[in-house]
Amino acid sequence: MNHNELDLATIKERVLVVDDDIGVLNIITRQLTGFGLQADQAENGREALALLQKKHYGLVITDMVMPEMDGMELLLYVRSHYPQVDVLVVSGYSAIYKFTDLVSAGATDFIAKPFDRIELQAKMQRIFRERLLLAELVHSRDKEKTFFLHIVESLAISLDGKDEYTHGHSRRVTNLALQLAEYATEEEVDFELLRLCGLLHDIGKIGVPDKVLGKVGKLSDEEWLTIRKHPELGAQILKPMESDLRIAAIAKIIKHHHERYDGKGYPDGLKGKEIPYLSRILAVADSYDAMTSDRPYRTGMDINKAMEEIRKNSGSQFDPVLAAEFISFMKKYADSDPCPSLDTCFVFSRIAQHIISTAYEMQYCRANFEACARYKIKNKKERPDDLLPDGSILLEQ
Repeated sequence: MNHNELDLATIKERVLVVDDDIGVLNIITRQLTGFGLQADQAENGREALALLQKKHYGLVITDMVMPEMDGMELLLYVRSHYPQVDVLVVSGYSAIYKFTDLVSAGATDFIAKPFDRIELQAKMQRIFRERLLLAELVHSRDKEKTFFLHIVESLAISLDGKDEYTHGHSRRVTNLALQLAEYATEEEVDFELLRLCGLLHDIGKIGVPDKVLGKVGKLSDEEWLTIRKHPELGAQILKPMESDLRIAAIAKIIKHHHERYDGKGYPDGLKGKEIPYLSRILAVADSYDAMTSDRPYRTGMDINKAMEEIRKNSGSQFDPVLAAEFISFMKKYADSDPCPSLDTCFVFSRIAQHIISTAYEMQYCRANFEACARYKIKNKKERPDDLLPDGSILLEQ
């Protein structure tokens, strides 16, 4: 075998052969088996569809003129429902379809009857070589995307940990956003996408000077304009990978998490349902965490006051439906009994000593403790002492 040829016996994907002529069907199947490929048979398009639903195929080889469902119908169905499957058309010169018709319908290749074994083998070589190359490219692209997201996620978490006032903010926002999405009923939510958006929503603050982010007093107009750029900066950070549809979606969602329902937000002044749904969810969670967290210039609000602020801004700053749903589920948590592990919790003792922000007590210990990272670890011996409720690690002051 030429060293450039692909050993078809190494191919694990099955081939489905479809032809109403049992003689042709058997000849093609024997030849494929001789190449080392695994093949199944169907005598018409209907039988082929039944097999496609049961097994995974890399390639369908089909005749054109068949009873019940002809090759063109089968080709169009495969392209629509199984786009990852290639289709090789085998037919005589008298077929009713032109070669251009087959290409337009999505056929991978065409082989005319009569054909010999060498010609069929060459077609198999080309099709499966290209499938392997494409799979390698997709795998490489997925690895590149995953690596990129891990880097950006690490940067976002590092940004949160720069000082005690932002420590764990993105994790808390993510946690609250996921809970709101579970409680909300308006739209179906991609929870993994929301998780990534929550962690990365403030990644653009990497481009904001520390003296502005950590300023104790009132921001100047110029400093406020700098802060307002962070959603767009976040989208720009993700831009190198925006050809990936999922990363493009993340970029869009974090870009618009500071839009307001009344259209007075930024950066684009989107209004109402023009704002992406996940951006609207993040807006509520982000604002709640900002209000209930301590800052150098003020103590965080208690739960009820924060809930009242969200209620007052429902329909102006926040999506009114999401605001109402957030208040409903948070009130349910706030009015329930506190965490049953409160008396023995290492972290709560640090809160009582004012070593850690009281935001943790308000958001987890006395409210939605079921979302606490420590509470989820049922075996107390397995809980790291420095693990905080939001899943981050305590930074000693």
